[in-house]
Amino acid sequence: MSLALVRKEWREHRGAWLLLQLLVAAMLLVVWQGQEAFAEQGSFFALLKSPTLLLASGGALFVAHRLIVHEYGQRTQLFLEVLPVSRARVLATKLVLGTAALLPPLVLSLLLLWNQARAHESISGRFVLLLLTRASTPVLLGWCFFALAGLLGRYRNPLYLFLLIALFAADHLTDFDLSRWGPFALLGSDFAFERHRVPWKDLLTCWALSGALVGAGFGLVLYRDGTLAELLSQRMSHREKVFIACLLVGLFVCVATWDEANQRKPFALSEAERAPVKSSSLQVASGVGFPPERARLFAERLAADLGTMSDFLGLEQLPPVAVLPILELDADVFQRAELEKADGVVVRANLAAPDFDPLAFESFLFREVLIEASQGRVLREERQWLLDGFTTWWVNQTGAEPLPARAAVASREDFEEKHWLTTRERLGPCLSGALGARGLQVLRHRLGQSAFQELMRRVLVIPEGTGFWGLWREPRLAELLAHRDGPSVDELAGFWREALRRDREAHTDMLEPLTRLQPTLTLVAESARTFRLEHELRTSTGAPPPPYALLHHELEPFENEVPAHALSRQDVVSGTGARLPLGLSRGARWLFVVQVDSEALGCPIRLLAQRREIR
Repeated sequence: MSLALVRKEWREHRGAWLLLQLLVAAMLLVVWQGQEAFAEQGSFFALLKSPTLLLASGGALFVAHRLIVHEYGQRTQLFLEVLPVSRARVLATKLVLGTAALLPPLVLSLLLLWNQARAHESISGRFVLLLLTRASTPVLLGWCFFALAGLLGRYRNPLYLFLLIALFAADHLTDFDLSRWGPFALLGSDFAFERHRVPWKDLLTCWALSGALVGAGFGLVLYRDGTLAELLSQRMSHREKVFIACLLVGLFVCVATWDEANQRKPFALSEAERAPVKSSSLQVASGVGFPPERARLFAERLAADLGTMSDFLGLEQLPPVAVLPILELDADVFQRAELEKADGVVVRANLAAPDFDPLAFESFLFREVLIEASQGRVLREERQWLLDGFTTWWVNQTGAEPLPARAAVASREDFEEKHWLTTRERLGPCLSGALGARGLQVLRHRLGQSAFQELMRRVLVIPEGTGFWGLWREPRLAELLAHRDGPSVDELAGFWREALRRDREAHTDMLEPLTRLQPTLTLVAESARTFRLEHELRTSTGAPPPPYALLHHELEPFENEVPAHALSRQDVVSGTGARLPLGLSRGARWLFVVQVDSEALGCPIRLLAQRREIR
């Protein structure tokens, strides 16, 4: 920094500096008279937020306009170009002068509040230093931003508009919480009260942004001997104005369309039995074999159970739920309908079937409700076993006798809870839910009821967000368990598998017959490009095998999980095997599942689940 440059800036901007001091004096007077707000704020230092916000926004904008925008707009930087002073030194001098103009009023405000507060509370030097750090960091970040915007010249005002629209869209139309990020978190509700914890994460975020902004500013000034910054300071051409206007209008249209999509009306049936649940309603339609009386009773039952579950998880708002009867589905297959212009959970099931299982349907429905309420955040694969396990465990709390037997059959082969989609496809929804429920029971036993409930609320209801931001901020299961003095993830897996081993020992009579069943799938070429599938179920003892079913589905490119209702079914009664009545083309990818029904378990047992490319 050069003393001559400082004198030059003083002669040029001393009038503006005096005006800034008058504004600062008025601000300090307001702070001095803000003692009446002490009773409401709880601390004198809460009043420091006002000068901090004023200096970080209006003050930084004013200083940047005088030191940078005015310099390039009046072409006085051309005088500096002929002096034996580097451009980097000129910019560094301006940055230091801007900091010197903004920080002293903040420090003075803090000292004034400290003088008032020390008569009412004990104040340590560490606390004052922490307050100064938390208050000055947003001010410096604002100064660095407006300084860089000043170097952008004619594009600074479009930049301001673009950032305002982007921040509004991110805060109101996504799960990004602006109040919990960076400078806004530093000035949060604990600003005047946190005396010990240093918010390093938010401080480092602001410091990194400030460094990046300063680096970008030096890059603009030094690029091609400063010609880029000089070109940006010129007036905007008519073509540029049209382009910027079209860009901002297009951004407004995108945000408005996005907002309209997020404000879709809740789904409602014109004729259905309704039961209130929280602030929403649960609708059950009647149909063939399912009269309105049964629909009303079923709606009341589902609403009561769903309300109890939402109270346990602390769900304040529930999506509208509609249940439609349909005769074309099997009794153990449930389907969720896709809605394009409405919000809610709409499911279809064969409610009139004699073997319809209300508990299995409730488990499916509650799973879909939690997915909708969390906007899909609970579907992250490494935690999806908690979702499946919780909904299965919840509906089977009063009569949990089938769970150990189902878990024993499900665990006859080892599994990996982090790759739950593979486990769910191999076992099916019924057995995979029982497997996850046994893990939930072990976890509940280890944590206790209170900590278990808090963990379920944290995992299933209050995730941090969507996309990369949510994935970055979301605590891992190991952190959540450690915070509640629970077992580690590896220890939990060990306890889980030990419980499953005991289940298998207690239900050997169900496992032994399954070990003797041997399903086979054989591809037979019919031409150079077509094949047929022959399948058979044998027993190692030569005894007649039980009836079985072949489920099949042609996979789309990059298709992940295949829902149960998308699987076509071919039943085989005799043990001689059968042929799939479809031609299979070379290169296509198919999912084949061989399963047998079990009356003792009340759900099908998948003996084989295989994804195969036809070749």
